[in-house]
Amino acid sequence: MDEQAKSDVDTSVAASYRRQFAGTSKAEEYDEIQYNPRSYSDVLWQIEQDQLVEIVDEFRHTHESIEYLDFAAGTGRIVAFMEDKVDQATGIEISAAMVGRAQQKLRQSKLICSDITAEGAEIEGKYDFITAFRFVLNAEPSLRQSGLEALAARLRDKTSLLVFNNHGNFYSHKLLLWPFHKLHSLRKGYQTEGNYLTNGQVHRLARNAGLEITRTIGCGFLGGKVARFLPIKAATAIERGLARWRVFRPFGVNQLYIARSAETMRH
Repeated sequence: MDEQAKSDVDTSVAASYRRQFAGTSKAEEYDEIQYNPRSYSDVLWQIEQDQLVEIVDEFRHTHESIEYLDFAAGTGRIVAFMEDKVDQATGIEISAAMVGRAQQKLRQSKLICSDITAEGAEIEGKYDFITAFRFVLNAEPSLRQSGLEALAARLRDKTSLLVFNNHGNFYSHKLLLWPFHKLHSLRKGYQTEGNYLTNGQVHRLARNAGLEITRTIGCGFLGGKVARFLPIKAATAIERGLARWRVFRPFGVNQLYIARSAETMRH
């Protein structure tokens, strides 16, 4: 199966991901349904937290101070977790409804409601450590690229890190549903759900944005339909155990990428 067949369709008949969470109800749904404490998304989030702590702890060995940015911050899930692990934390989110919910969770982080992917958008700051979760897969292809380019421009120097994820790895349990999602996309055009990306596609996106991915960590092997038949603690324990095995990581539905500026990496 060629890469073109697996790539996402054009956005000519679909609304941009920029407007996906503009409404208050969508913002509420994201918190209360997508990441409720018994959801599969929350199981994977527990593992992602472990991964983030490991990355930040390692980063601390060379950085006494960390100025941090979470892009597409949503309802503040990531920045709320990270704010006591860094020295300064900022969240950027385009949806005012999402920002409103995020403000209720945060103690000291700064929130900016802005579209930094827009042409001519001002660079509000430079950061040592940047995260972008659930953005690259959900966004339409042109927005993915402009988003990564905007984040690359905000890395402070050659040691700064961008950590982002792809929660729809093609070579995972999601492969079984690819024919259904592909037919759906052919009928309706680009959608923010049911998308797929391979590691190869993500690496190309990164290179085109001036980034080099230096490490990839995978997790998410059971899938939500299987996990729902297990006690939540058992599902979490199984997922954590499998995520420790490097041989399984490329087949996890969630791939976490650690990237730096490609230009500086060559020097």
